[in-house]
Amino acid sequence: TLVRHGITAGCGSGDYCPDAAVRRDQMAVFLLKAVHGSDYVPPGCAGVCVDGPCPSLFADWVEQLSEEGITGGCGTGIYCPADPVLRQQMAVFLLKAEHGSGYEPPACQASFDDVACPSLFADWIEQLATENITGGCSVAPPLFCPGNPNTRGQMAVFITKTFGLQ
Repeated sequence: TLVRHGITAGCGSGDYCPDAAVRRDQMAVFLLKAVHGSDYVPPGCAGVCVDGPCPSLFADWVEQLSEEGITGGCGTGIYCPADPVLRQQMAVFLLKAEHGSGYEPPACQASFDDVACPSLFADWIEQLATENITGGCSVAPPLFCPGNPNTRGQMAVFITKTFGLQ
């Protein structure tokens, strides 16, 4: 579905690499194309994120994701572009991309056994489940696996469900 909608071309040689972890720089492209459409091209980078060269393959995308308020990076002026996106981080990215940068989810209700409520990501994770974007990584017991890297296969499901792609 993501390939058909022009959100990704895969990982090369006609492959999608569903079990590979999604890097933070790759995720910027996934999200911005899901939000703005497959023809979207962000403005050129200005060197805002100091932990990646500008210009580069992903710098424009990373800076635009920050400009739209979907991410604040992983520290002041840094984005950690080569780091894998963790599942707990993905919950925030998806919901801010879907609802806007000012979105705040309702308070958590302790839905997952491995997500402390309250905690930094709990509200976001539970809202992702409330919107039927995820059921977590285990039903019995109910787990989300918040510290696990988000795979490209999981990213495909998350984006397809978040943005209602058919």
